Amino acid sequence: MSRAQREVKKVVASLAMEAVLEGIRGYLEELLRPVTTDQLYAAIKQDVSPWDFAPSKVKRRGSTWARNFRKYQDRVTPLLILSWLREDRSDLHNLIINMPGGTKWVARMTEDIKLHLWPPAEGGLKLVQAAPEGEAPPEEQEEIPAKVKWG
Repeated sequence: MSRAQREVKKVVASLAMEAVLEGIRGYLEELLRPVTTDQLYAAIKQDVSPWDFAPSKVKRRGSTWARNFRKYQDRVTPLLILSWLREDRSDLHNLIINMPGGTKWVARMTEDIKLHLWPPAEGGLKLVQAAPEGEAPPEEQEEIPAKVKWG
């Protein structure tokens, strides 16, 4: 392969990555469109993920679409999401950066959403929460408080 061909290949790969990231940005925008600052405030205080309140249709579409772009998942970072929010939803961005624990919440929620969009491969590593020493693991997840509803 010539140097020129390698350069063209790099440019095409870069454009593809940008297109995928813009698609993810659009998906995040759709996921957060109905969210108010009061709802986000409650979600941060209660450590609730936006994924928990997304309509099933939005979840399915995101999971189906993202499956084809697993190799880009590491490009989706809390800093990238915050930069998108600064441009697309400054109300939510301002709340997050000014609220104690807001940026840590974004970091946790970024990983949570990525796990839903790109679940570990069957037979691969699985993330599990360990029960405190001497206690049995919980049978099921704790129910999400009803007062935090989006959409």
